[in-house]
Amino acid sequence: GVDITLFNRLTATFDLFTSNTSDLLVTKDLPYVSGLNKYWTNDGEMKNTGYEASLNWRAINLKNFKWELGASAGHFKNEITSLPNGQYTTEVYEGEVITAVGNPAGSFWGYKTSGVFASDTDADAADLRILNPDGSYSSFGAGDMKFVDLDGNHIINESDKQVIGNPNPDFYGNIISKISFRRFALNTIFAYSYGNDVYNYQRRKLEAVSDFSNQTSAMMRRWVVEGQITDIPKSYYGDPMGNSRFSDRCIEDGSYLKLRTITLSY
Repeated sequence: GVDITLFNRLTATFDLFTSNTSDLLVTKDLPYVSGLNKYWTNDGEMKNTGYEASLNWRAINLKNFKWELGASAGHFKNEITSLPNGQYTTEVYEGEVITAVGNPAGSFWGYKTSGVFASDTDADAADLRILNPDGSYSSFGAGDMKFVDLDGNHIINESDKQVIGNPNPDFYGNIISKISFRRFALNTIFAYSYGNDVYNYQRRKLEAVSDFSNQTSAMMRRWVVEGQITDIPKSYYGDPMGNSRFSDRCIEDGSYLKLRTITLSY
């Protein structure tokens, strides 16, 4: 780390860090004869690398009036480095996060989409289908979601799941202002985060178009006619094609800037 002070008005800090975590809490397979599948154990490893920087400037330094501005920024890269039994997924509000070597902790695991089939011609050209429990196949048609066929076998199943979001931000930090006039002081702190993904579970439930539940006004633009270009699939009771399955439809940009604290004191 480096700390710098100039002219008694400007201060700056910069820190690089590497953090290694051992005994990470993970799931591990039990022997079949135990009658159980998995158990929790401290047997994983994770690494964090990154930096944090801050800058504070006393812009006005008069006898009765002072104004100080400050800002900080941080960045880290999070990576799982060791697991006892390889990768695994954990269910979170009907979604999944994956724990896998080489991936950030808490990565969202699901299906990627590329829009909605506007017509049967588009659906026939893609030739995507699902395997039913009875061994038969059902093909996607107009108004169904267009899921990315990761393995290229034209069957949308578990093999097509991939990382669809990272909850860790690219940058984070604070912006601070301190103003004092005689005996009065006004302090404000803004916090921000940029580049982190979030899972909007409530929007997923309210845009499923698969039952008689209340839905949002986004349903007004659902697919209803051949050739229509939209991002909301058709309404179909029971959702036989799995259009509302956990996908990047419900992963959103979680970046924000918010006023965390404001204080007026005497």
